[in-house]
Amino acid sequence: MKSASSSIIYSLEGSLTKLLLVSGQLVIHSSIACLSAVIRLSKNTQLVRDVFVRYHSIVIQCQQKILEKPDEEFKGSAQLARSIYILGVLCKYFDVEKSEFDDLEFSVDDLFQLFIFFIQRRESVVKLKSLVGLGFFLQRYGQYLVRDTVRQLYHNYLLDRRPTAAQLRCQVLINLEEYFRDCIRRMAEQDIDYLHLTQTANPTPNEDENSNDGTGPTGVNLKDTTDVHSEMASSIAQCYLRVVLDTYLSEDETIRQCVRKVVTCILEQGLVHPVQFIPYLIAMTTDRDTNIQQSAEQNLQDLDKTNPGIIQTKVMHGLKMSYQLQKLLAVTSQNKTNTQQTHVPNEIIRGMTKVAVTPSNSQQSPYCSVNHFLYSLIRSSRVYRRALISQLLKMFDNDTTTTTSTTLGEQLFVADNLAYFPYQVQDEPLYLIEQIDLTVSVSGSTQLQQFRDLLKQYLDYTDDDEGIDLSRLEEKFLQLSDAVVDELNQCLRTSKSTMLLLILKSYLKDVYGLNDTKITEYDHTES
Repeated sequence: MKSASSSIIYSLEGSLTKLLLVSGQLVIHSSIACLSAVIRLSKNTQLVRDVFVRYHSIVIQCQQKILEKPDEEFKGSAQLARSIYILGVLCKYFDVEKSEFDDLEFSVDDLFQLFIFFIQRRESVVKLKSLVGLGFFLQRYGQYLVRDTVRQLYHNYLLDRRPTAAQLRCQVLINLEEYFRDCIRRMAEQDIDYLHLTQTANPTPNEDENSNDGTGPTGVNLKDTTDVHSEMASSIAQCYLRVVLDTYLSEDETIRQCVRKVVTCILEQGLVHPVQFIPYLIAMTTDRDTNIQQSAEQNLQDLDKTNPGIIQTKVMHGLKMSYQLQKLLAVTSQNKTNTQQTHVPNEIIRGMTKVAVTPSNSQQSPYCSVNHFLYSLIRSSRVYRRALISQLLKMFDNDTTTTTSTTLGEQLFVADNLAYFPYQVQDEPLYLIEQIDLTVSVSGSTQLQQFRDLLKQYLDYTDDDEGIDLSRLEEKFLQLSDAVVDELNQCLRTSKSTMLLLILKSYLKDVYGLNDTKITEYDHTES
């Protein structure tokens, strides 16, 4: 509205301020938001000053009581929590640094110190409401987010893995999400205000055709103002991104949801380079929560369109992170189903998941790969899908000289994925089998030779056509030291990854009806 009758505005202002006394937090937030819109019409900043002073004085009185008797339990937690929350929402909608609030006896920094003081209190309700209030405060005064006090506070909460800290971790993530969303809202509001001011000051658009410097009647350049907001948001995103992403690997579904929202918000605004999100987005596509899953799939699709080939650079990290997430989810489900048991055995993490098979499609496999979306995203490009297969097969390389060797559990997870990827043309499984043959021909022969050498060294094993005298080998085997037996066992353990590949090859041949002749005749260079 451009104008309204004074009686309506007066009664509305009174009603809104009364709601703050008795309502819940959602109504309080809506009331102050509505009040800010009303004050734009009435220009009654005195009312806002009075509300600020009223709730600030309540919070200050509570602080003084706590400082006077720090060891005693504070009795007025409910009133304090309400007042600190209201103070935070007021900071979101009204800028106390503006000239109309010059006569207030407290500064922005005084308000900030108040929030920090009460966040450190023992009372859970006061701590939480103070953190919520601080989040609203930081939406307007985002410069505090890069200060050591807030940065350390937020990092400590996000890194706290205790179940009791889950609510505070979620609130920190909500605060960050709301800050980034508010940046979008503020820039949109500035665009509207700028256009309104321009139209008011320049009713005749052709007055000066050569004036195209983007500077409005107030002398403020819209682009510069927007750039300042974007730079600040980008700095804050870079400051918190790593710890936010690391928070995703959590048993708590609510925390994972909050991380997903922050990630989506940062990606939408393009505040940081997207490559560092990819491993986490790949893991999110395997989440049990469908909202997280679908959001991550959409984000990956968008990234693949705008940056072709970027996903390929982080596939290995993404698969490893998917495995870590599945381990966490398996432990969580085990804890729910085995609460009566004192010992919970480690569950084997598989790389496929059950799907509903409709009666009309009885030929459909009852399983699909956990990372099926990742493969379906890049399978249309032969170069990218083959690069993915080659990268995944490298995870079966047990070269002890490399620092990136994978566990047998991870290799099983990858083998399951390779078995149940949504292949659509015969070139896909044939290429995979060809690469398996190449890998096995190198690693398999090396492993066999190592084992033969050990047998020759310790058991006088002779490799000839006369066969092996097992009874004689067994007698000598029983006389071996534990160190030698461990060495033989290590050689056997190393061969398990090769055995996995051979089982995978056998499975692919059965499922896709591929015989040895077809495999031999296959040439991956043919178009």
